[in-house]
Amino acid sequence: MMAKADEIDGLECTADALFEAAEVLRGRFDEILARRGAVLDDDDIEAVHDMRVATRRLRSALRDFALVLRKRPLKKINKDLKKLADALGAARDEDVAIIALEKLQKKAKDTAVKSGIEKLIADRRANRQRAQLELTQTLAASSIEDLSRRFSAALDDAAQGKKRAKTLSFTDAGRAAVLKSLDEFCGLSASLYAPNEIKELHRLRISAKRLRYALELFTACWGDALVPFAEEISEMQSFLGEVHDADAWIENFHKRLLENDAELLPANLWLLSRFVKLRAKNYRGAIGLWSKWQTAGFIEKLRELIS
Repeated sequence: MMAKADEIDGLECTADALFEAAEVLRGRFDEILARRGAVLDDDDIEAVHDMRVATRRLRSALRDFALVLRKRPLKKINKDLKKLADALGAARDEDVAIIALEKLQKKAKDTAVKSGIEKLIADRRANRQRAQLELTQTLAASSIEDLSRRFSAALDDAAQGKKRAKTLSFTDAGRAAVLKSLDEFCGLSASLYAPNEIKELHRLRISAKRLRYALELFTACWGDALVPFAEEISEMQSFLGEVHDADAWIENFHKRLLENDAELLPANLWLLSRFVKLRAKNYRGAIGLWSKWQTAGFIEKLRELIS
């Protein structure tokens, strides 16, 4: 489930993009802060996911507003946000792995496979505890307060703006950001025809995510017409995300099988076969969706709407 972004009230599409950008970025940063308490409580695993996505949205928005904001003041802050996202990701990845293994364990028939999966789950739970400790340190009050101060100062500095011949509206900035992300996605789309190019497919997934975030960010300026496009991009992102996750699992089981652990051999072999099938299913989904887009002129229609 994709975490939904908080609404940012009062955006004016005809207003100066520089002013609106600052409002959006402050709002996105507040979304991160609002989720800190739930993450520290560690009662709801979705809280980590929500905060991680909020951090990604902020970093994506920083990228989308690069046309109007001064880049240098925000460079260090972006690196700090990346560290926060990585800490959240380490915890979230273990949560996802545990859920996946528990579901697969229920489907397994062989006792040796079930037993091996139980051991793998125990290992993941230990990893999750360590990740939570590191995340707690990252989210310490002093660290977050320092990040908040520096983010505010950097944003004020960046919002002095680049020298431009004319004022850009929020709609102008949105058009430039969406078209840039769309061009990047299309430039990487050939990787869909190369199922074994793992790194290229991963890059395509990231570009789909950025395009989706840009569409969501600027929906107010194009209204409901953008919503179906954002939903389709989200579907492509999901297919590619499942492919990427399966690739990570396949690599993991490959390494484990080379260790020749007799106790875990049945589980590792069974799980490897499951994730190979899962990868194929989602790769077919991505190819099928792309074929549908090609037939319907999806990319051309989106470009025409934005332009």
